[in-house]
Amino acid sequence: MIEDPKKFLDGFQDAVARFSKADKEILKAFTNLNETALQPGALDRKTKTLMCLAIGIANGSEYCLAARAAQAKEAGATREELLETAAVGLLMGGSLAFGPILTVFMNTIDMLFSEGSGKQP
Repeated sequence: MIEDPKKFLDGFQDAVARFSKADKEILKAFTNLNETALQPGALDRKTKTLMCLAIGIANGSEYCLAARAAQAKEAGATREELLETAAVGLLMGGSLAFGPILTVFMNTIDMLFSEGSGKQP
């Protein structure tokens, strides 16, 4: 289980950089898919990122929830919007999404919205 979301997110960025050196084309293709899917259209980027977060929670992916929660905050999501999104993800994921996923999610938003983070507490 991810104990420290900040350490995870920093490590994730490092892993992406190292993977890029190993296989730049695959990473480029995935990044292009991600960026294309999140482009504003009928739904804005924040809404799409919140959808990704809910799906990550429902699927029990600690990594997705930490990364997408951070991306949602960057897209302007509030703590309250993240909490409501988590409720939908937990609803769709059932009891399997509750245990460690809920712990990782709460640790992540506490880190993202801690004092001095530049956004509301």
